[in-house]
Amino acid sequence: MDLYKVGMRVEVVGHSDGFWNSYYGAKVLRVDRTKLRVRYEQIVDEDYGEYTVEDVDLKHIRPYPPESFDINYRLTVGDDVEVYDRDGWWRGEVVFDELDDELMVYFSYMAGDDEEEFGTFPYDDVRIHQEVKQVGKGFEWSHVKVAGPK
Repeated sequence: MDLYKVGMRVEVVGHSDGFWNSYYGAKVLRVDRTKLRVRYEQIVDEDYGEYTVEDVDLKHIRPYPPESFDINYRLTVGDDVEVYDRDGWWRGEVVFDELDDELMVYFSYMAGDDEEEFGTFPYDDVRIHQEVKQVGKGFEWSHVKVAGPK
């Protein structure tokens, strides 16, 4: 298991009802053959008042994504994005970008739930969605849809 190391920053992919298409920052505490023990960066165990520690199957882990913006990027309608909200990153699509410092994002996986399907978020809380694949003993990232120029 050379891909993940103790101390490495990762994201846990939401894998239960109400958490689909979400990602949560965590640090690796222990590496096993099929699981990692992680400590979440924002999720606190209410009983103990400490950051939650959990053993997570490798299929629900991805490395922490690299910074995806440079000064020439501007997110635009149709971009596949992740929005920071409720202690994690939630995947959605930009549907309106004419607001001053905010984007309107649609979350298709929430359609039909009691939660909002749309939300408006400041640019600082939005990043382009990236997919990752294992390449040898490392990872390769790619944008799902590249944002247009400013």
